[in-house]
Amino acid sequence: MSQSPESFFVGLFLFALVAGSAAYSGSRLRAAFLPGWLGAPGFLAASMIALTVLLLEASLLGAVGLLEPWALVVLGLAVAFSLWLRPIAPRGSGEGPPDRVVVPFGAGAVAVLFGFFTVAQWGSLGSLSLDFGIGNFDSVWYHLPFAAEFARTGTVFTDFRPETVFVNWLYPFNSELFHAVGMSLTGRDFLSVLINYGWLALGLLAAWVAGRPWGRSHLTVAAASIVFAAHMLVVREPGTAKNDIVAVSLALVAVAVLLGSAGGGTGRGRIATGGPLVVAGLALGMAAGTRATVLPLAVLIGVAAIVASPAGARVRSTVILLVSGLLTGGLWYLRNLFQTGNPFPQLRELGPLSLPGPERLQEARPDFNVFHYLFDGQAWSDYLAPGLDRALGPLWPLLILLFLVGVIAVVWRGPGRTARALALASLGGAVLYLFTSLSAAGPEGEPTAFSINLRFLAPSLAAGLVLIPSLDLFARPAARRALLLLLVVLFVSGTRMDALVELSGRYFGVALALVAVVLPALLWWKRGAIQRMFRGRPPERILVPAALVVAALLAWPLADHYFDSRYRAFEPELGMAAAYRWANGTDDQRVALAGTTAGFRDYGFFGARLSNEVRYVGRPAPSRGFDVVRTCPEFRRQVNRIAPDYLVTSPFLDFNAPDRPGPSLEREWVRGARQLDRVAGSSQVTVWAVDGRLDPDSCRPGTPGPEATPGLATP
Repeated sequence: MSQSPESFFVGLFLFALVAGSAAYSGSRLRAAFLPGWLGAPGFLAASMIALTVLLLEASLLGAVGLLEPWALVVLGLAVAFSLWLRPIAPRGSGEGPPDRVVVPFGAGAVAVLFGFFTVAQWGSLGSLSLDFGIGNFDSVWYHLPFAAEFARTGTVFTDFRPETVFVNWLYPFNSELFHAVGMSLTGRDFLSVLINYGWLALGLLAAWVAGRPWGRSHLTVAAASIVFAAHMLVVREPGTAKNDIVAVSLALVAVAVLLGSAGGGTGRGRIATGGPLVVAGLALGMAAGTRATVLPLAVLIGVAAIVASPAGARVRSTVILLVSGLLTGGLWYLRNLFQTGNPFPQLRELGPLSLPGPERLQEARPDFNVFHYLFDGQAWSDYLAPGLDRALGPLWPLLILLFLVGVIAVVWRGPGRTARALALASLGGAVLYLFTSLSAAGPEGEPTAFSINLRFLAPSLAAGLVLIPSLDLFARPAARRALLLLLVVLFVSGTRMDALVELSGRYFGVALALVAVVLPALLWWKRGAIQRMFRGRPPERILVPAALVVAALLAWPLADHYFDSRYRAFEPELGMAAAYRWANGTDDQRVALAGTTAGFRDYGFFGARLSNEVRYVGRPAPSRGFDVVRTCPEFRRQVNRIAPDYLVTSPFLDFNAPDRPGPSLEREWVRGARQLDRVAGSSQVTVWAVDGRLDPDSCRPGTPGPEATPGLATP
């Protein structure tokens, strides 16, 4: 369903007001608490604070049910106006990273090339979302549905349940809240296609800042680019609502800020315990509030920061990290604590202790971890080695060896306590990855999810790799060239360089990289001439607004194409295409979903304007649980409880055989009901108009009962 240009630009203007006010607030707060942080480190700190301001504004409004466009605009402008009216006097010491680090032209060109090819690959693969709609499995399963539900209802404390297999309504939702802001302000989801490119830019900037104390930013950008463009991220993150890129980038922000605060920007002394520690804590908290899988690494980096603090300031450092981390990441864990009695409800056992949380009657597949198969030769030959090859490239042994040897070398001979402590944290995060639930999910002996879930390792891998160039060994030109050559080989072999040749989106990817990487680099390179052209006045005051106007004008053709093609042919092999096309033309309807094929792909049923109320048919259970319905009479009663305008029936999705869905019990349970009229869909996924209440007592004799329900967990 198309959107008018007027409506598009009004929404974009509202978003610009909210994002711009957050950016202004971040800049003012950076100037107050980190007055010595200028240049790239200052921009990184200001960006992190701006993201925090926006997150806190959305969290506050969402907590009181006011996540509405007018409230976002009013609150954002009020915060910015108050900081303009009564600016905060500088509170920091003024110390920070050096204002100007001379970067040789060759080193800068290397960083630009890595950034160019990384962004070009992201654009090439992410353009598929512009052509067909966001089709990534996790995005349409729960990332986007929760964001749409936050925007639709105005509250973050929603009763929305996507399905009965997982308990993702108890996940942390920072990244979804950012998507919800865009959806609320624009009424559509076009901005969700672009958000992860912003997180990529933040990560690349953090990688540059991480190498700045030693003048080796080109090496740290190269190291981070290997992770950003690895198959495990580049095929799922661009143009989607996946949030692994968020976790990786925020971990790098924390590492970069801590390194930049050590020894007045030299990276060799103790860290500063004021503003820099606050910014690092905000980044770590935001990462933990985005993905629970990054929480162990966030804790370890926090401990590293405490260890690297001056001996007499470690209690103060601990308090700063805890408070700032809770500020950006604590909301969701506190919600879980109050609602289930357990901040981590997915964790049901802690040694001999049993922890409270919702029971899971249905399961997708056993949630084994990598350590379970670590010494299993058959698993290595059949799954682990091929999975590593697919996720990290054929030279994955060399990449893993570089990470292990390099990080251990930094722990042993790093340039200062801060770098050594951070290296130990990244190594600890990699070890803890081995014990992460679902990292090798699948039937016993068949860890089919190992490859796709290698992304859980990405934050620790990136954090460790960017520390390696800090070794004094790379003060020697020959050693730097050797490391750069190795990084080039790993990048070319382990990333999707073929996307720039084979995919139809390669033109978009190259154009995006030219505009987002090469053009800013050229402007920076010629900044002296540009300043002279503006007669000493800050050129950014004119160039930045002009760039935003041009970007808005270029965005409309992309958005118009996206709105016309969104979900016109979504997964026809599973029968979803016709149902999604039907939903794309609906507004303000209540849609009930039955069967996990639809439940795991529920986003499209919100409609193009994200105004439909979508509910999965299940039964409430204690401790915020949500269980599968197992009989026809109970199913009909639960449908009546929802009172939908439409009911969608679909097969059972078997994670161990996703291409072969199981029989649709729900379709059998509504067969012959006179209150239902088929209006769209296929024989697999059917949309029924509902006219009245279903009769639980009129179920046909012999309809399948509890023993036929697939996916039930072992009691």
